[in-house]
Amino acid sequence: MAEFLEATETRREKIIKEQLDPDPVRVPYYQLARARMTKSILQNGSLTVIEDAQLVLRSRKPEKDTWRFYDKDNSILALERYKKLNLPDVISNGRIQKVMTKAKYLPIYGVNIKVSPNLIFRTVIDGQKTIGAIKLHVSKGKPFNRRQSALVAQLLNQFLSNFVVEEDEVVDPQLCICIDPFAGTTISAFNKINLDMKELKMICSEILPAIWDKERIDRGDNVA
Repeated sequence: MAEFLEATETRREKIIKEQLDPDPVRVPYYQLARARMTKSILQNGSLTVIEDAQLVLRSRKPEKDTWRFYDKDNSILALERYKKLNLPDVISNGRIQKVMTKAKYLPIYGVNIKVSPNLIFRTVIDGQKTIGAIKLHVSKGKPFNRRQSALVAQLLNQFLSNFVVEEDEVVDPQLCICIDPFAGTTISAFNKINLDMKELKMICSEILPAIWDKERIDRGDNVA
């Protein structure tokens, strides 16, 4: 959805096609890097697990010009970029606990948006139980701009508010964060960067369904 928001009409149609006919074998780029970044956040931004991951990656000897060959170098670089990010004080200095949820989607005007936070966490701020979430966007070729990251952070905020928060908790928008190592950004839902949620609702209620139906008709599907 973050890519769809900024995409040209041609690219939007391609995104829909990819959703209608998803690749059954998705290459797991940055798998180790994402896992270790998540672990680092749970350990208050520890760089030890990041540096250990870089050592593991450097020890690998993938065949040249394979996806693993390029993933190795790009993952090492992503971890290096992560080390330079400034995490919120509540993460770097506080105590956070991982929260599990079975919810996966955030419905907006009939469109189920797959939010899939890399980490949902609970902490205590001034005696108040507080929850937040992290979404890692790791893509050397397609880093998010600030508006795209703001959208992801806003979706995290809504997802937690609708499906995760308990009665004695609050969702902190400052702790709903999209982290993009290649862009060098940590954008929270508190940072409203040229983002109007009415625009997202319009996309979900009008633009996206129209393109979806057009692509299904082109495939010969029955859209009645």
